[in-house]
Amino acid sequence: MPLDLWRVVLAALPLAALLIGLLGVGWRSTYVGPIALGLSVALASAVFATSADVIGIALWRAIALSLHVLYIIWAALLLYQVADSIGAIRSIGDAVAHLTEDHILQLLIIGFAFSSFLQGVAGFGVPVAVTAPLLMGLGFNPLEAAAVPLIGHAWAVTMGDMASSFQALRAVTDLPARELGVWIAVLLGLASIATAFAVAHVHAGPRPFRRAFGLIMALGVSMGGTQLLLALTQHWIIASFGAGMVGLAVSMGLARLVRRRGPGYFGLLPEWPPPEGRREPPRPSPAAAPEMPFHVAFLPYYTLIAVVGLATFLDPLRVLLSRSEVIFAFRSTVTGLGWRTDAGTFSISPFGHPGALLIYTVVIFLALFTLGRRHRPNWRSIWTGVSAQGVPATLTIVTLVGVAMVMSYSGMTFLLARGVTGLVGPLFPLVSPLIGLLGTVVTGSNTNSNVLFGALQRDAARLLTMDPVLMAALQSAGGALGSMLAPAKVVLATATTGQAGQEGRVMRITARYALLFTVALGIVGWILQSW
Repeated sequence: MPLDLWRVVLAALPLAALLIGLLGVGWRSTYVGPIALGLSVALASAVFATSADVIGIALWRAIALSLHVLYIIWAALLLYQVADSIGAIRSIGDAVAHLTEDHILQLLIIGFAFSSFLQGVAGFGVPVAVTAPLLMGLGFNPLEAAAVPLIGHAWAVTMGDMASSFQALRAVTDLPARELGVWIAVLLGLASIATAFAVAHVHAGPRPFRRAFGLIMALGVSMGGTQLLLALTQHWIIASFGAGMVGLAVSMGLARLVRRRGPGYFGLLPEWPPPEGRREPPRPSPAAAPEMPFHVAFLPYYTLIAVVGLATFLDPLRVLLSRSEVIFAFRSTVTGLGWRTDAGTFSISPFGHPGALLIYTVVIFLALFTLGRRHRPNWRSIWTGVSAQGVPATLTIVTLVGVAMVMSYSGMTFLLARGVTGLVGPLFPLVSPLIGLLGTVVTGSNTNSNVLFGALQRDAARLLTMDPVLMAALQSAGGALGSMLAPAKVVLATATTGQAGQEGRVMRITARYALLFTVALGIVGWILQSW
């Protein structure tokens, strides 16, 4: 075997270790990540002639990039846990469930709009954990209750959790942010419409497409369009959050209109007998009244909108918050094999960062909420919830970003890109989103998938003289749809619906949509690249 081919095979070993460890052996990412990092360092040193000095710079860059993403993640988890501890999340869910008894509308409001909104503010499986039990309580069978939020939230993943996945992709690829955000929003806007129909299809096959076509299309277009508009105006951190808010407003408004005007309004046809061989879920008893009014429960997110709006559009405040910067500098490096990485810098504005805006939101919201109320958040429970998700996420992200940076600085990523392009050539856009999906299935996270494969997608596109921004967008869009199959989220769905051990049955439902939509995105990407 030629020497270069051997090096391509060896360069793939860290990724193979992740794949085998996570899918084959079933280890947690907190175990496999450090193993893959150690393997990448050993290979970089022994095979790719990368000195300890170069590896040190790669790891230093990994820490800087990780801090950028983790600042958002920890602050977003804090906001969610505070809102949850006072009963706001439960009250929002109860208010949504109280609106209608129509099954399709319930699925669209809770399984699609509400789960997308929760993805916009929290991520990490929160949409599944919150909405799956709500659907069970409304009378949907456990398989549907588990599968629907997995499908419904996936399109919002890249720009969700204050755009942490998008920020990670930007960090590891250094591609133009505005163009990248717009392409991702276009691709996932199409996925928004598709997943809205898929949520209805899970329940009753294709018949809702005729019965409620207008409602489904209106909701999918309004949410996907909102995310695109926010991406066009470079408000990535609230793109999925804003889309989820619009989805809630539109779906709840439509439900009220249907309730007042009758089922024929907007073309919503009456309920039908269930298809032969399928059981229609029993009619639920009226939902319990929310613990607090909807607008009070939504106060943390109204506050977030105000904070982000002021920090974005009020120039004196924006300048003040961005004045202080922590700058990380990285000098140029060269390996023993001649692979060169240019010098660069990376900066974080500690007071103007999206993570800082989330912290301001928590402080202001608590001041508003506790004013005149006796209820106080349970801080022990809040910190327990934040750390339970934040600590494993931190270890995983730091080690996986470390793998990505060591592979990049040693030239392994470029070699892998050259190997992939040699295999698929001009058909690479068809493969690109499938790589993203695989990364999410393996690592459990769109963020981690973007970290691992973002640079590979960029380099492969450049080797093939294709648009690296489009290929990176296909990577992240495919990774977002891969959330339907992410093992950790599937386990969470089955656990919260009383189906522990039934993960295979749930994945058989979600896999057909995830694979179909991902292949469709690849075809769209191939057509766009061919123009």
